[in-house]
Parts: sequence; structure tokens; C-alpha cells
Amino acid sequence: MSNKEQGQMQLVSEQAAILGKCAGAFCHAISVKFNCTAILHNVEEAGSFGSDTSGVWHAKKRYSRKLSRTVEISVWKDDLTRHKVEAVVNAANEKLKHGGGLAQALCDAGGPAIQKWSDYYIQQMKRVKTGDAVLGPAGNLPCKHIIHAVGPKLSQNPSKKEIDDAAPLLYNAVKSILLIVAKENIASVAIPALSSGLFNFPRDRCAEIIVKAIQQFHENGRFQDKNFEIRLVNNDEPSVREMERATKAVLDLSGTSASYGGAVQGRNQSMASSSNNSVRFGDVREKAFEKEMKMRKGGAKSQHGTTSFASASKETTANKVPTVVFNSVFTEALREAKAWMLNVLNQSDNMTIKNNHGIYIDQRDHENLFSLQTKFHVRIEEFFRNGKDAITITGNPSDVSCAAIEVESMLCKAKEYFARAKEREMLYSVVRWSCKGVPWIQTPENSAVLEKYYLSGIGNFDFNNHNVNLMSSTLADNSGKRWNLERTCLITPFKSLNNSFYGRTPVSRNDYVGKEETKDFIACGLHILKVDKLENIVLKQLFEKNMQRMKDKPKRLYQRVSAQFCDLICRVGFQKEITPPAEQKYGSGIYFSSTVDGAMKLWKDQEHEQYIYIIQAQVLTGKSKTVSPHSSLPSPLSKDPLDHFDSLSDLQESYVIISGQQALPEYLIICTRSSHV
Repeated sequence: MSNKEQGQMQLVSEQAAILGKCAGAFCHAISVKFNCTAILHNVEEAGSFGSDTSGVWHAKKRYSRKLSRTVEISVWKDDLTRHKVEAVVNAANEKLKHGGGLAQALCDAGGPAIQKWSDYYIQQMKRVKTGDAVLGPAGNLPCKHIIHAVGPKLSQNPSKKEIDDAAPLLYNAVKSILLIVAKENIASVAIPALSSGLFNFPRDRCAEIIVKAIQQFHENGRFQDKNFEIRLVNNDEPSVREMERATKAVLDLSGTSASYGGAVQGRNQSMASSSNNSVRFGDVREKAFEKEMKMRKGGAKSQHGTTSFASASKETTANKVPTVVFNSVFTEALREAKAWMLNVLNQSDNMTIKNNHGIYIDQRDHENLFSLQTKFHVRIEEFFRNGKDAITITGNPSDVSCAAIEVESMLCKAKEYFARAKEREMLYSVVRWSCKGVPWIQTPENSAVLEKYYLSGIGNFDFNNHNVNLMSSTLADNSGKRWNLERTCLITPFKSLNNSFYGRTPVSRNDYVGKEETKDFIACGLHILKVDKLENIVLKQLFEKNMQRMKDKPKRLYQRVSAQFCDLICRVGFQKEITPPAEQKYGSGIYFSSTVDGAMKLWKDQEHEQYIYIIQAQVLTGKSKTVSPHSSLPSPLSKDPLDHFDSLSDLQESYVIISGQQALPEYLIICTRSSHV
């Protein structure tokens, strides 16, 4: 399997019109549900339902000026994680630890490949000096490269001397960016207000230095009459205003043309003046990039082939066929994303969305559902039945599709809220951060934030108007007052698992299954395509603690899950809300089967998916009660109503446990029907 799979699908006019109406929600849902990037091309050519394009991300081109016939500089207000250029610039630190501000946003959107490449580079080169820049892979961002540039870091309230001393370093950082752009023939680059955010460089001076550096680089002939577009891109209004002011003030040159822009839709942006539409969301995880690492040998040279970006852009622009391009690490994720898209774009006057995260939508979400009814002229009904939540949408087929995409995006946000809450709960159960004199540190939410930074290896960052230094275990406020931080492991000490507390790693089938296990899958008519090992160091500690308490030996059991919940289970473990079976005979709980065949029967309502996803887990059943189909969970063990059984069993192949901490996911086995091989 390649490091990064890509699939392109052409759209008919009706499909393109729907996606043009709710592009943002569509790409967000694809990202969260399937860990895929979706990039839309030319959907505006197919028309829309009306003038309302609120689902499409709007960028604003505020000002542009031609420095020469071939070089243009422009000022944009936009989200850099979505901006379509050939290269984006990241405001990095010397250790390339992308744990805050723009750096973290780019990493979250581009996936772990960005941080992993950065870690590899630092292993080889130790650091990137302040004033320097390096070229790296962009992961899942809608660009080819990231240029990591290290600007100077100043104190909270820098003196004039400190600013003056740092100015040459900022100038050198911009010059380093432009040297890479010129050397690698990068046609378009987006540069933010380096050092002005977490690094405290004043915005006005920052903007002037950046523009002056570009001007002098151009006047020295370093662009060599090649076509270049330099975009100064920020998403906060103060930075955009300063960039616009500085550009006008510094580049007041005769014989050059300037233009002012209002709202320019993201679909009208280009990597090199094309008309492609790209909307980019989320945290899409990328597992493998070793080939890229070996080719780069430290990241000084681009390895993206010889086809020029400008040529490819012109070719796409000339061919105005509406398309959607999916990118993912996993082939199966691509197929699931495509199948979901075709299903949601299916012309139907009735659509039902089954997703138990609907139980977590709040009052504001319910108000949004009501607004969607008005906006798309549809009827939306929510119902909870047999332990499952579902939302039904009826109306004109095209309007139903639009509303369904928006609802799916809303449910994805609820899913993330659920996951973050479970993460906080789990982390707070095994590790606590504290700071005498600063009580807000000790809340579950803030303690979890610190622990995530600790595991990621990021040693220094700003948090709640304080500076946190995990290397010295200190917390400092704006006045310079310091307190000591303390990390207490409540069970046993543990370390990071690849800069996180959980991970999913492909393994060979031979490492996972023996002859007996293979027979179980073959007997069900299944062919194993792929096996991923699931690890979660926090969940493992909680599981082992329960094993000691229950004095129980775990059983190897199976659960069939939906594609969109594979990573979630790796992240927060099994939860009754995530994958309830088709029929909950024994009440509310977390269901498992002792056989693969039993799992297939319990979750028979997932036949619409392209692949079959089976998770093998170690499960503590403890004090188990034999039940009939009419029993419910939990059942009292004695007269004390608080004394419950740990699980129920039908003595055949089904088990129902009460707590997710009684189960530890070990392997994700991705299968297909043998007839489909």
C-alpha cells in the first residue's frame, strides 16, 4: 500500500451544485468520519441552488501589487491551513515542535506526517537556527510543501533594544524562505506574520520587515525573471491590516500596478492562478512516510517530480469538469469516503442518519437543526429507539442531500466533543498535574491539556496567558512570577507512545493470526486484507487496574465496528454509545462476541460499508450472570442495589459488559467478503 492514496471522482451537475452549497460541511464530515482530505475542483461551474453559499469558505484578497512582469505580492485574509498555494510557511521554533498557534493548526490539519518529518530532521540536524528555514512535506494540506521558518522569539513586553536586535533575524528568516522558493521553483508561497504571535514581535514592525525583505530580494534579481506569487496570509484582522498598510507604504513604486480586493471565494483561489476550489478541514492522520524521509535526507531538496505546478494548474483550469479528489493514507478509507459521498448525494426525498453521537448535540445544535429546516425547506425529525439515535430528513431530494451533509458535520462535531471529554476523563484517572498557588491547573481539562503537551514532547508553550516550561517544570505569568509544576502518575509511571498516548500501527497478517484464527475468518466467508495493532497506554493502565480488582483473566472477544469509529475506539476505548448492535437484547451495555461469526450476526446492520471491520479485544467479564433474551443490564448480585454483576452472558457467544475500562482493544482486522477478493 502506498504512503498516500488518492482517488478522483467526476461529479454530475446536480452533485456539484449540492457540494457547492455545503462544501465546508462536506469536507469536515469526510475528514472526521474517514480521516480523508476532500478537495473540490470547479464545483462553481455547475451552478448552485441560489445566492447563499454559506457552506463555502471565503478568503479575502485585500491588496495586490506587481513588483515586475513576473512577480506579484498580495495580502490575504484566510486560514493558512486551507489556503491553496504551492507552499505554505510555518512559524516554527528551533526544535520544530509544532505545539501551539499556527504551527499546531497546520499539524492538526496536515496530519502527523508533518511532526514526524520534523522530528526526523531534528534527529539528523539537531536544530533549525533562528533566521533559517527548511523545506518539508505538507502531509494532507492542500499544498505541496511546508517551509518551516524560525523567527526570533521575544519576551512578553519587549524593549526597543530587544526588538532592534531581533529585527535582522526576522529579516534573515524571510530571506531564507525566498531562497528556498527561488531554488525549488515554487510558483506560489503563503507567508504569515512570522514571530508576531506567540513570539511577541510587534505586528507593525513585523509587517514592515517582511515586505522590505521581499522588496530587496526582488531588487537584487534573486527571482531571475521567473513567475512567482508571494501571498501574505493571516486569519486575524489586525495582522491583515498591518500587512496591507506595510505593503502600500514600502512598495509605493512607480510603474507598478496595484489592485484592491473584496471577498474572493476560496473556490477562486489557485495554487498558481487556477480556478480550483479547495476546502480543507481536520485532523487527518498519516501513518507512513519513511520513503519521503529517505529521499529528503534532511529536507534540503524537493522530491516531488519534474512536472511544473503551473502547468498542472493550467491543465486543471482548462478542463472545467467538476471533480472531488480524496486523499488518505488508507485505501479502505478512500473507498468508504467515496461510498458515503455517493449515498448522501443520492437523489432521495427521505434520508435517515444513524449516529449515536446525536445524543450529545446541545441546545444550540437543536436550534441549528431548526434553521436547516428553514434554509433547505426540509423536515427534520430526531428519534431514539432501541438504544439508537437517528435523524430523518424529508423533502426535495437535492435539499435533503444538502441538509444531510450539514447534519453529518454537526454530528462529527458532537463526536469530537465526546472524544475530548472521554480523553480528559481517562487521563485524569491515571495522571494529575498540579501547581501550588495556581489551582486552575488541577482541573481535569487543564491537567489533560498539560499531559498531552508532555507526551507530545513539546517543552515550552503558552497556556491561559502563562508560559509553561515542561523541561524545567515551571509555570510563569506575564510579570515573570514562577511556580513549580508537578506531574503525578496515580497508577504507574508511563511514557509517550509516538508523541501521544494512543496509536494504530499496521502489522503483517502472519504476526497477528495463526491457523486457528484464520479458520474463524474463512468460516465466515471473510478474507483478511489488513491488520492494525491498536495501542493505548492510558486505557491499558485502567484495564490492568480493573483486572487486579476483579481478579479476572481476560477473554479474547470480538466486536464489529463502523469505519468511522475505528480510530475513535483506539483513542478512547469501547463505549456503549459508539457501536450498539443491531438488536440490544440485554439492555444498554457494551456488546462483544466470542466468535467472529457472532460479531457478524450482532452487527448485521453494517452491510452498507465497503469493508468489514472487526476489533479483537481483551475483555474482563468478571462476575457474569447468565441471561435470557428478556433480561436487562445491570442485574443485582445481592440485596445491595450497588452490588452489580460485571457482565451478562447468554452462554452461547454474546457478552455484555458495563464499563469500557473492562475491555482493551488490541487489533483491528479489516476484511472483505471472499467473493470480493
